Amino acid sequence: MPINSSLIQGIRSRIGSLVQLGFGNSTDLSDLYEAYIFSILIRAAQNEGANIRFQNALEQDAQYLIFRRSPGQIYVATQPYTHAVIEFNSKPVLEAHVGIRIQGRSQVSHECDLCVLLQEEARSCRNISYEPRHTKVIIAIECKHYTSDLQLHLGRSFIGLASDLNVKEDIYFISNRTSDNIEKLLSNHRKKWEHNIIPRQVNEIQRLMYAFQRNFKDFKAKNN
Repeated sequence: MPINSSLIQGIRSRIGSLVQLGFGNSTDLSDLYEAYIFSILIRAAQNEGANIRFQNALEQDAQYLIFRRSPGQIYVATQPYTHAVIEFNSKPVLEAHVGIRIQGRSQVSHECDLCVLLQEEARSCRNISYEPRHTKVIIAIECKHYTSDLQLHLGRSFIGLASDLNVKEDIYFISNRTSDNIEKLLSNHRKKWEHNIIPRQVNEIQRLMYAFQRNFKDFKAKNN
């Protein structure tokens, strides 16, 4: 099965047929890959007991899920980009977004491929048009889909990003490929990474899902 077809199949098996992907060629694979990791994140939240709803920037229930294809602001409502609302019983409500900008410790704006943040912060951002603060982000994820070898500079850049975002639970470097040098670099810097995350690698996918589940479990415990 072609990689784009297997990614789409994986997405729809986890979050249903509402997804309107529109990924037509290999140049779209990076965007498709982000949607694939998003689906794993959502399934992890469900496994931890979350109720999931999908909304657009106007907080209307989404008939179709439309993901950003380039970095954008959370408050832009000119397109019906959708996000997931993640609700645990008696806990602060969370939102999961694809491709929004987050404000780091340095006050510099960074693209965040995937993130989970407090809904209270997301609503404030939409109401007064500012970018979410890193202190309100629970999980951040950098996704890398490459058809060639991963270069070491990607790992170095991620370390800088992780330092400036400094999110509450975890920030992850996730890729479809492996790299001994990047794995060694990130491990020595105590950064979270998962490589070889592709549909046929069931063990790696399960390990990533369990890591996300632990983040949600810890979030619930800290908000008792």
